[in-house]
Amino acid sequence: MKKRIRLISSILFMIVIITSALNVKAAETDFIEVPIQEIEIEAFSENQINFFSDSDGSLDACDLGIGINKNGIGISFATRTTEVATEIGIKDMVLQEKTLFGWKDIPINDRCDYDTDFYLGSLVYLKAEIDKTYRVYCTHYAIINDQEYTLYNITDSIVFN
Repeated sequence: MKKRIRLISSILFMIVIITSALNVKAAETDFIEVPIQEIEIEAFSENQINFFSDSDGSLDACDLGIGINKNGIGISFATRTTEVATEIGIKDMVLQEKTLFGWKDIPINDRCDYDTDFYLGSLVYLKAEIDKTYRVYCTHYAIINDQEYTLYNITDSIVFN
């Protein structure tokens, strides 16, 4: 009877561990900004949204890429609008590392600019590990005439080597 209880307890414990989300807080020093030309993009996602007439304003082309840089995983992003936005950028960006139990989240700080119709940037994650698989997702956003427009974007995964 004790063996059965111990076995059931062990199974339940393993299920809880496997199904719990892995979240890691990355220090901002784990990421550095680099010129976009220094990143060799391997997985790229481009989305375009333009449901409104140009006079209303909306998000236009939004790009998100992940690649290899000489010192880590490179991430590039661009958000464009059809007219000047009071605020434009990316938010809720997360780099994910594949683990035995799923994807481990490595959050990245939000980034934005003001009074422009485009925002682009690139970062390098310095703590990337050889032979690990990574992908990235974010929400592109722009505030135009006090209306917020958003677009979710995710890349394919790549192996860092």
